[in-house]
Amino acid sequence: MYPRLALLFVASAALLFSGCATFDRIAPYPTPAKSETVAIVAKPMSKMSELPLGVFYDEPRHIIISGHQKGLGWGMMFGLVGVMVADQANKSGAESRFGASARTSTTDLGTILADVVREELAAGVAPGWSLQNAPAHLQFTPYALFTVLKSGKARLYAVLRAEIPGADGKPTWSGRYFVRADGEMPIETADGWMTGDRFSDGMRVAMREALKTCVEDIRGQLTGTRTVKAKGIFPYINTDVLELPFIVVKEDEQHLVAKLAAGDAMVMAGTHVLNRADYKITDAKFKDPRH
Repeated sequence: MYPRLALLFVASAALLFSGCATFDRIAPYPTPAKSETVAIVAKPMSKMSELPLGVFYDEPRHIIISGHQKGLGWGMMFGLVGVMVADQANKSGAESRFGASARTSTTDLGTILADVVREELAAGVAPGWSLQNAPAHLQFTPYALFTVLKSGKARLYAVLRAEIPGADGKPTWSGRYFVRADGEMPIETADGWMTGDRFSDGMRVAMREALKTCVEDIRGQLTGTRTVKAKGIFPYINTDVLELPFIVVKEDEQHLVAKLAAGDAMVMAGTHVLNRADYKITDAKFKDPRH
């Protein structure tokens, strides 16, 4: 991510923290649930509203690759046509660089998540919950998100979408949960993320943590109110110049579970499990947009 594009994200963030934004992705669950019927579905990301420009998105496998984009800031200098040209150029470049590697994966994220849900329910993580075929009151969709770093290596994140589908097809509640898998590796090389079981193992561990965080959220157990700023590399964006506001709802020695105080138009809006080692954390004062 280049300086001009980083400034664009900072400017966008300033707008998204204003009163005109919506914050549904960090909204409390309608009623803390002691019992739930849940299903695993495969809802695609909206390419128009849920993904950054120039991103690689393998929709059948729910694999997203970002951070490789170049020239988007200059494209914006030439209006909508310039943006579209830069967007397509980045998508084409990502397809050439990462497409073959991404498609070597035989990992089915829905199967991984279903296994994790069954294991966690059997372990008593969510008493009273049951997994069934869709439709269900609460529906989950898993995604794998790679953020390509300037070094060429990538960080892998599990992204869990949790929604209560409404009668009109629009969710009446929707949450996003981001958890980073351990390690930094290339995507497209023989010793990278797609070698052996690295991808599936990383996703399984990260998705388990995302599910546990989601369960705690839905059961009304994430009650912290500490407000902080975190500076570092975030999902989708490989620059470390961003400092974003979070509401810490749970923390331990290694992690902060925190809700990003940004409007829904921000592609990483939602609840993040932040590794303390990845970020510079400072206390900050700002209005909680959930209230």
